[in-house]
Amino acid sequence: MKKIALAALAAPAALAAYAFGAAALEDRALTFPSDYKTTFTSYLVADRMGQEDQIMIMWANDTARKAARAGEAMPDGSILIGEIWKAKKDSSGEVIESQIGRRIPTEMAAIVLMERKASWADQYPDDMKVGGWEFEVFSPAGENLNKDTTACRECHQPLDATDYTWSHDHIAGGN
Repeated sequence: MKKIALAALAAPAALAAYAFGAAALEDRALTFPSDYKTTFTSYLVADRMGQEDQIMIMWANDTARKAARAGEAMPDGSILIGEIWKAKKDSSGEVIESQIGRRIPTEMAAIVLMERKASWADQYPDDMKVGGWEFEVFSPAGENLNKDTTACRECHQPLDATDYTWSHDHIAGGN
């Protein structure tokens, strides 16, 4: 009797693995580019949308920048990095804005990385595909935090018109 119950529970998992392939929804471990501050271009500093107590400093490698500037989709090997900084707060815990109405960064909280390989999209169902981009979250020291990056895919998935990025126009910018 127990064997029948276990088989009934295992069947949906086996069907899901068959439907999406053996590597379905398996995050790939991305390599942290420790030299990004000297080899990438910082292209944007902005208050983070949807996170009222954070600031992002965005970086892109030359592969991403060249394609964005040419008006093309960013190819395999494109890497974008976002440093997530905590915003300065007053003694009651409220975010302090500068005289120009922007949050003031205090300390880096994490580093998020997006890397693209077109073949990486195959492992996800259609509603989780983001054009071959994969995500990873690192500590400020570059250690992989092994975070579930499903929320990253969910946030970027509707952005197919801008190569699944929130900052495409800035990546192509003149700085």
